[in-house]
Amino acid sequence: MAIELGLRALLLAQSPITALCPPQTIRGITYDGIFNEHPVEGFLPPFVLVAQMSFDPLLHLGSTGGLADTEFDIDCYSRSYPGAMALADQVQDFLEDYTGPAGDDDTIKAVLLQGRRYDKVIEGQGADQRQHVISVSFQIQHA
Repeated sequence: MAIELGLRALLLAQSPITALCPPQTIRGITYDGIFNEHPVEGFLPPFVLVAQMSFDPLLHLGSTGGLADTEFDIDCYSRSYPGAMALADQVQDFLEDYTGPAGDDDTIKAVLLQGRRYDKVIEGQGADQRQHVISVSFQIQHA
């Protein structure tokens, strides 16, 4: 399993996070509020998007057991700024000191917080509604 799938599974197992971005049912199918790709069409905030930004298989001797270094942006979307901040705070609080399994095939050895940034997405040309996005960037070392 790829680390990004394990990281999504790990976040889905955290009730303080999933309570802030609950599942939604669209056209009779229920989707969780944490995605590795863009959310399904029609899924409304709040939700979390886990995006892998880079991957570096750190050089090591031998064929197994080496570390890799992967950078992630975890984007926390909400219709309100306080909602986006609360979701980002929960993600950061959980991940910044986490070590342990992430899915069946990866083990997180260290998580380094790289920073946070704010953005907004206007919902349609000339619209007053916007989505607030807090992006939390992490460097994750994993085996």
